[in-house]
Order: sequence, then structure tokens, then C-alpha cells
Amino acid sequence: MTFPEAVFALVVGLPLLYSACCILYLLRLLFHALLLRKQLLPLTPPDPSQPPAPPTTLPENPTRFVVFFPAHNEEMVLGTVLDGLKHLDYPENAYRVVVLADNCTDATAEIARSKGVLVWERTNPDERGKGYALNWGIDKLRNITKTEANPDPVLAEFEAMVICDADTLLSPNLLRAFHTTIRQGGKVMQARYEVLNVGESWRTRLMSCALALVHIVKPLGREQLGLSEGLKGNGMAFVREIVERIPWEGASLTEDIEYSLRLCREGYRVQFVPSAAVWAQMPTTAAQSKSQRQRWEGGRYHLLVSYAPRLLVESLKTRSRILRDRAIEMFIPPFAEMFALPILLLGLILGASALFHFRSVPYFTSIGVLILALQGIYLIGGLWTARVPAKIALVLLGAPFYIVWKFSVYGALLLKRSAGGWKRTERRQL
Repeated sequence: MTFPEAVFALVVGLPLLYSACCILYLLRLLFHALLLRKQLLPLTPPDPSQPPAPPTTLPENPTRFVVFFPAHNEEMVLGTVLDGLKHLDYPENAYRVVVLADNCTDATAEIARSKGVLVWERTNPDERGKGYALNWGIDKLRNITKTEANPDPVLAEFEAMVICDADTLLSPNLLRAFHTTIRQGGKVMQARYEVLNVGESWRTRLMSCALALVHIVKPLGREQLGLSEGLKGNGMAFVREIVERIPWEGASLTEDIEYSLRLCREGYRVQFVPSAAVWAQMPTTAAQSKSQRQRWEGGRYHLLVSYAPRLLVESLKTRSRILRDRAIEMFIPPFAEMFALPILLLGLILGASALFHFRSVPYFTSIGVLILALQGIYLIGGLWTARVPAKIALVLLGAPFYIVWKFSVYGALLLKRSAGGWKRTERRQL
């Protein structure tokens, strides 16, 4: 092999090896997710305008929940979200809803009070965002519990805490599913997190497909393997032991992921609860999507650089398969990037073939095509496992245009060298 061909083999071979490792990792999760597919019952968001269904048999000795809704200027959607809580199939005296009105300048607090829920108002313009609000609210809850200053029996004697976004509808069985998991020994739980406005635009349909793989298929596979899922920031539950032992920290854009890692280091596993779900709005316009994508990807690459290598080394030293899996997860790119990489490499391979006639070109071409085929198997198998309707999955025909747009967002992010800080995604009427 000549020196130019050796360089070519290195430049092409290493990315292909990386792509192959990524897709094999995902196929492993998909295989194990298939084993639990029967637990993935079809769920639909409740209609807040309709009366609730008759309650089922109530659980004995129900877990006492505090349900937090962090809210910043959510007057457009909060009333509908709180109306949806009447569909919860759980004893009303066993849970307490608390709206954390964070730096609000609208009628968020007044709307929440009019719906009969407890409102904690916070004003701190120097520390804005969901993470800060949660940190403040959890500290307040812990102090109330310790001093027994509040006569509310649920607040004073809560057993678990649930966190949901203020634009989120909850499946009627959410608290019941968390209760069952807790009684079976669960400490930290994550429900299915799905798209509420899936039919609103091609973007929301595409997000529904993407989140089906990230929020359903991979968590389902990890649950079957006894690994730990990552917290998604919405539809999460923690028993009191967690709330008191491991404080939430809100200064980061990725506080939910970082909190997941802290839990794993402390020996806790985030359990996936596939029988319950929460639904939240997703952006419909390019401007809204760009802002959200910059935050998500900026935070993800920050974790990749700051946490992933150290976590991988730590997992090898401690021989923790849970930490190792969490580290590997950080090295796995979003599926759009993972799909684009072998295509770009195949273009490079064909160009090299035309110019230099390297003998290794057919081998690398075959490997690239095989990787794309395996990615296709994962995509189709994952959407089937997550029960994504075919009419929604057809939006993937336009995915190449989305991939081009996404890489333009990456370019803007590199130029800015910042994820832009916390910014609430624009809401629309539910």
C-alpha cells in the first residue's frame, strides 16, 4: 500500500469504524427494546375540555406526590395544562400541585391560583431559567418538610416529587404508574416524553419520529438491560430519599443530564416507565427550532467535551456498566448526523476512486453501504417498536432537507461559540 493510500485508509477508515460502533450500539438497544414492546401501550393526551373518565380502583396506601410545574410567563398554556389534571386517575388527597412562577411578568400566578393549585413566586433576574426555579423550589420544599411549618399533609409528608413542564399534558395514569414503580423499589423514574402538537407541521412530525427513537426505543432497551436512562427534564419522578440526599443544581443548560450522572455515581438507576407519558409542545417554525436546537446541541457538545472522556475513564476504573453506558451515550451523535457521516464518506471514497484508483475503495464502499443499511434497519425497526404511525413516519422523506438545515445551525453555533443561554421556547395556545 502506497503512502497516499495509507493516508486515505486512515482518513476514511476511522470515521467508518466510529459509525459502525455507533449503529451496533443502537441495534443492541433496539433488540432489547423489542422484548418489551408489549409494555408500550398506545396512549393519547387527555382533552382538558372533556369530563374525566370514572376513576378506576384506587391504590391502597397511595404514594404522596408533590407535582412541580416550573413556569415563566406561561399564561397562554398554563390554564389548559392545569385543567388537564382533572383527568389524573389518582386520589386527590394524595398529591399536591405546585406552580413555580419564576420571574413572571404576566398572569401566570393568578391563573394558577384560580385553578386551585399552590403557587410559589420567585423573583431573581440574575438567575433565570428552569434549573434555577427547580433548585429554589426543591430547597423550599425540603425546608418546609424539615420545619413542619406548613400544615398541608402532602407537602409536609411527601414521599415523592414529580417535575413536568408548564406546556405539558399528563397521561391520566402517570401518578399511578410512578406509585407502582416506587412500591416495587424504584427511586428515580422517567416517563415517556412525546410530542403534543405532532400534526401541526412537518417539523413536529419529524420531531415525533426523532423523539420516538430517543425517548422510547433507547430507554426501553436500557430498561430491559438493567441500565440507567437519562432524565429528560419533563415527566420525571424522585422519591424523597433522592430529594433530600442529592440537591438539584440549576446553573447549567443540561442540568437534567448532569443530575442523571450524579445519580448514577451515587448508585441510583433512572428507571424508564413506558406505561405512562407526558406530551409537550415542539417548535413549528425555523426560528423557534433554531433557538431550541442551539441550546440542545450546545449543551450536548459541552457535555461531550467536559464530561464524556472523564466519565468513560471513571466507568472503566469502577467497572460500572451503568456509567460506561452513560459515557458511550454521550459519544453517540444524533441520528441525523450519524446518517449523514457515511454518506459524506461514500462521496469522499468515490471521489478518491475517480482520481487515484485506490485498490481499497471497493472495501470501504461496501462497508459504507452496509452501515447505511444497518441504519435503515434501526430507523424502521425503531419507529415500529415505538408504534409511530406510518403517516407520521412518511415525513422522513424530507429528512435530507432537515439535515442540511441542521448543519447550518451547527455552523452558526460554532461562529457564536455559545449555546446562547436559557431561553423559553415560544408557546402557542393548547
